[in-house]
Amino acid sequence: MKTNLKYLAVLFATTIISAQQKNTAEKIFINGNIITVDAKNSTAQAVAVSNGKILAVGTNSKIEKLKDKNTIVVDLKGKTVVPGFIDGHSHFMGLSRSTTVNVGSPPMGDVKNIADLVSRIQDFQKKNNVAPGEWIDAYGYDQDQLEEKRHPNKEDLDAAFPNNPVTITNINGHMSVSNSYALKLSGIDATTANPPGGAIERKKGTNEPTGLLQENASRLLKRPAKPAPTLDEQIKGLKEQQLFYASNGITTAQDGYSSYESVELLHKAAERNELFIDIEALPGYPTLEKVLKNPDFKFGVLKNHLKLAGTKMIADGSPQGKTAFFSKSYLVEVPGCNHDVCTGFANITQEQFNDLVIKAFQNNVRPFVHCNGDATIDMYLKAIENANKTLNTNSNDRRPVTIHSQFVRPDQLDDYKKLGIIAAFFSNHAFFWGDVHVRNLGADRANFLSPLKTAIKKGVVATNHTDYPVTPLNQLFLLWTSVERKSRSGQVIGPDERLTPIEGLRAITINGAYEYFEENSKGSIETGKLADLVVLSDDLTKIDPSKIKDITVLETIKEGKTVFKK
Repeated sequence: MKTNLKYLAVLFATTIISAQQKNTAEKIFINGNIITVDAKNSTAQAVAVSNGKILAVGTNSKIEKLKDKNTIVVDLKGKTVVPGFIDGHSHFMGLSRSTTVNVGSPPMGDVKNIADLVSRIQDFQKKNNVAPGEWIDAYGYDQDQLEEKRHPNKEDLDAAFPNNPVTITNINGHMSVSNSYALKLSGIDATTANPPGGAIERKKGTNEPTGLLQENASRLLKRPAKPAPTLDEQIKGLKEQQLFYASNGITTAQDGYSSYESVELLHKAAERNELFIDIEALPGYPTLEKVLKNPDFKFGVLKNHLKLAGTKMIADGSPQGKTAFFSKSYLVEVPGCNHDVCTGFANITQEQFNDLVIKAFQNNVRPFVHCNGDATIDMYLKAIENANKTLNTNSNDRRPVTIHSQFVRPDQLDDYKKLGIIAAFFSNHAFFWGDVHVRNLGADRANFLSPLKTAIKKGVVATNHTDYPVTPLNQLFLLWTSVERKSRSGQVIGPDERLTPIEGLRAITINGAYEYFEENSKGSIETGKLADLVVLSDDLTKIDPSKIKDITVLETIKEGKTVFKK
């Protein structure tokens, strides 16, 4: 009996020690201004972290009780801490900054006119000793910001690059311009028909291409295959890209249209534990079948910082590029449109849309669909309603996502609420192209772009994103555009859609977590969630709203570990 009592006493003591150890923090952050983004949007002074998760949040005195001799104490000295930023939509794998010429206009680059654009490409050609016949790719031109206020054409490029194929891709990613060399290599001439979901711009009165290829027409270009980089070289590139995202406070990134090769690379990197921020990959719909057939790839499972979150389809184009599909006409001339009512066009048919959503639902894969114009959104709504009826299912349980939702109508937001659709908005448009949208679409439509405030009022979960590399990855600039909605000219685009700073923060934190079915593990600073934190230079809730864009990320912490520090 005594032996049993002795054993029980030892067991009891061991249990107490174990419990105490569980309540001891590995690291505590004190003397901070911590904006938790919990349900009450409360603030705190300190937070305790253990095993990559938040152990407790509260006052300094409460949190300091959780330290022992091994606890690391970080004095924030009054700095502001927010949850790690969650990328609502960007293209993590989408741009090689070392092999592509930046021909963007301010603030994306310094190109002011077509002569500047050509000069940047020539500088790249010389610096990299580009051999004759080798293809040169440039990215980021914005016809509305060039002094000429037009797209470049093949003649603008031909004289400077007679011996190299050259292609420059628009900042919106939905169209490109190629020189005559590239067009000839690709077999694109006056006899080439427009592909489905695409258009080749022609010189007026003729069928001769100008060099501008819109939407699916860009796929007609036939680039020679390049030698593939080694796995180690690709892993190195992934690390650099992760650091770039982390430097902007992003702890969860999205690859918004993953090729099969990208999925393979990310999977290999995850297996080698080379990913240190979470990456939500969206295999492009054309590769979905191949991804589904590979037993190594599982949708909806976050493992080693990688998850296949769903599949991405591009259903229409760009509103500033005048290829987004609207129910009402653009108010200005549209390239390639030779009639009075120019509404843009969808990239797929309604039947294809229906098949896409049904296939996704049948395979428990979430659809993320690029829809900019309201007519395209109508098609998506019909496809979801058709899938619900055909499969006797409920889309509310699946959380379909409409990427951009740029010109969604109020009645469509009601349908979003009914069908459980998440609106992934893009408020940077107010700054970068707000003035252009007023001209192209009229003030009423322009003022309702990315209607974040109305979505909140209607109970629709809305996120916000940069669509990098279309606009800068800077999350504080993004937050600023959701709060001020000022255009390049200083005009407020949709004053009724402006958010409070806390609402803007929620769009890129807890709402972003909801977009990925991860609201129970991230998106706010609460006990039990991942210790994904960002230390900022200023308090976004107290600073003058006009200065939110100037706030800098000082440190990014992923699961308790610093992954970036300024």
